[in-house]
Amino acid sequence: LQAKATKTFERLVKHHIRSQRGLWESAANVYKDYLLQLLQQSENKTLNLFSTVYRKMSPLSREPIRELYETIRRKLLADHAGDDFEIMTILFFRDLFPVAYHHAIHSDVHGTERGRPASGSNSNRDFHSDYKNCLVHTYDDLKPFGMVPQELSSSLVSSVSAASVLLRALREGAEVLLKLEEVGVSAPSCRQALLRMNYCGSCKRYNHLHAKPCAGLCQNVMRGCLIEFVGALNKGWSTLTEAIVPLIGTVRSVDGIETDIKSLDGKLSNAIMHAMQMDLSLKNR
Repeated sequence: LQAKATKTFERLVKHHIRSQRGLWESAANVYKDYLLQLLQQSENKTLNLFSTVYRKMSPLSREPIRELYETIRRKLLADHAGDDFEIMTILFFRDLFPVAYHHAIHSDVHGTERGRPASGSNSNRDFHSDYKNCLVHTYDDLKPFGMVPQELSSSLVSSVSAASVLLRALREGAEVLLKLEEVGVSAPSCRQALLRMNYCGSCKRYNHLHAKPCAGLCQNVMRGCLIEFVGALNKGWSTLTEAIVPLIGTVRSVDGIETDIKSLDGKLSNAIMHAMQMDLSLKNR
């Protein structure tokens, strides 16, 4: 009877643990899929913007744009924090500058200039590597996109990192609960208490399904027998759950990842527009 009572208790506890684990896993998967969907929508929107507004530079800018979004996805789904995300975001603008300058910013200049094809040529064609390298090497001095690259990079690093940490925390929470399912009741005092709670009525020739123990006894037995499960969670569980609350607030704020993703196309366009307004200044410099 003692083994039966213990097994019934363990089965019920683990049923509720699996239920909680399912909630954590579901939350992680739903949020991940939601962000990936937002990123895909934003990428399509950005590519469409460049193909309609900046048509001349669109063919050569598609791959850098796709790589930027792929970098964001990798950072979001990474299993550990990395310090290369900000650098890769800045490099995106550095690599975009020659394309933008050649096909959008300075495209109104006729004729061939320092390796640039004449106007009316195929916009899918790249231009001379020496000219491109010259633009890349002067990027830091020219700052053609103003403060947009730095501001966008800083914002993305902060918001994407917070969302990535939240996803990892949800997955780790589910893993902790998975390990908790391996815990069993080993304390003799708990086994004895479970026997008394479940089958004391049977010992007195009562049907144990109808002769229910008092609420106080049940509560005391539950407190005592759940100690092993609670102990297995240790302080790490409290730290994990307490950290998730502010993380959720961060990712859902006006400075969070959803806002950054939805406004990414506009910020990239602002960078191009800023450089176009500096056309004469860039040429002179």
